[in-house]
Amino acid sequence: MPSPKGIQRKLHTFDAFHSRNYRFLWLATAIFSSGFWLQQVVVGWLAYEITGSPLLTSMALGLDALPILVGAPFGGLISDKFDKKILLSIIYSYQAVLMVGYTVVIAMGYANIWNLFIFVFLVGISWVINDPARMSLLAVIVPKKSLINAFALNSMAFSVMRLIIPAAGGFSLAIFGPAPLFIVEGILMFSAAATIMMIQLDKDSSFDHSDRSAEQLLADLKSGINYVINQKTIIGLTCMTVIMVAMVMPFVHGLMPVYAAEVFEVGPQGLGLLLSAAGLGSLIGSIMLASFTKITRPGKILFVLLGFLGALMATLAITNVYSVAMILIMLLSGSMMSYFSISGATVQGILPNQYRGRVTGIYMMAWGLIPVGSLLAGSIANVVGPQLSTLIGSSLIFVSLIAARYCFKGVWKYRLEEDSVG
Repeated sequence: MPSPKGIQRKLHTFDAFHSRNYRFLWLATAIFSSGFWLQQVVVGWLAYEITGSPLLTSMALGLDALPILVGAPFGGLISDKFDKKILLSIIYSYQAVLMVGYTVVIAMGYANIWNLFIFVFLVGISWVINDPARMSLLAVIVPKKSLINAFALNSMAFSVMRLIIPAAGGFSLAIFGPAPLFIVEGILMFSAAATIMMIQLDKDSSFDHSDRSAEQLLADLKSGINYVINQKTIIGLTCMTVIMVAMVMPFVHGLMPVYAAEVFEVGPQGLGLLLSAAGLGSLIGSIMLASFTKITRPGKILFVLLGFLGALMATLAITNVYSVAMILIMLLSGSMMSYFSISGATVQGILPNQYRGRVTGIYMMAWGLIPVGSLLAGSIANVVGPQLSTLIGSSLIFVSLIAARYCFKGVWKYRLEEDSVG
C-alpha cells in the first residue's frame, strides 16, 4: 500500500552500505579509527604526565597535522596517480611499524617529550596521503547522489570507535601503562591494511595511468591549484574549515587532558570518559545526518553549525561540573562531525574526477593549521588556564564567522543541483 503523503516509506540512513566496496572501506575506517582514538588517549596523557604543561600537551595532540599544511596537495596528487587502496594499505602498515617502534622506546625507559613529538610528527606524515586518498576513494566507489550519506556513515565509523575506545583506553592506561596500548594500536593498523585490500575496483576508474614524470606531476599540481583559484565556493569552504580546525578543535579537544587533570580532577579514567562522551555525540550527529536524503543549502547549515559551536565552547568555559561538561562535549562533537561531513561531501560533489585527489589535498591543507591553533590554545592556557583559553577561542570563532559571512557569500548562497550531492 502507498505510504501517506509526505511520509517516507523508509529511512535512508544506511543507503551507502548497499555498495560492497563501501562496506569494506567503512570497516577499514572503523579499525583504523580505533587505533587513532587509542593513540589520542595515550599520547595526550603521556605528554601531560611527562611535562605537566598544557602548552606541550596541546602541541603533542596537534603536531601530527603539521605535515598536512605543506604536503597535502602532493599527497592528493599521489592519490590521483596511484592505486588508492594500495596507498592506504601502505599507510596503515607504516603507522603500525611506528607504534611498535615507540613501544620499544617506552619499554626501555627513553620516552620524553621530544621523541614523543618526533613520533607524532612521523605519524602525521602519513596523513598527507591518508586523508586525500581515503576521501577520493570514497567518492569513486559511491554515487554522487549518496555522498553526504556516505560521508556521514564514514564519520559514524570514527564516532562508534570514539565512543568505545577512549573509555576502555583510559582504564587500560591506568592499569597497564602506555606501552601495551601502542602494541594494540599496531595490531589494529595492520588489520586495517588487510581490510582495505578487500576492495575491488576497476583499475582504470581508481587512478590515472598517464605520464608520471616529475615535469608532468608538477604540471598536474599546478592545474589543480588553478582549478581551485577559479572555484570561489571551494576557497570559501576551505577557509571556513580553517576556522574549525584552528579555533574549535585545539581549544576543546587539544585541552581535554588539561581539563581532566586541572579543572575536573578526574585522572586518565575521567579523560577517557570525556572522549567517549565526544564519541557518543559524534555517533548521534552522524546517524541524524545520514538519515537526511537531501541537503540543498549546505553553506547555510555550515554557518549555523559554526555559530552553535562557538556558543557551546563559551558554555564549556564557564562550567565546573563534570557531568555538564560531558553533555557539552557530546553536543560539540556531534556538531563538529556534522560540519566535517557536510563540508567534505559538498567539496567532493563539486569536483570532477580528474581533479579529485589534488583539490582534496588542497582542501585538507586546512587541517595542517591544527598545530597553530594548538600552540595558541596551549600558550593561552599556560597563562590563564584552560577555561579562559576556551572562552577566548569562542570569541575568535564569532569574529571569524562575521568576517566569513561577508567574504564568502558564495558559500552562504550555494545550492546543490539535482545532479550534485544527494
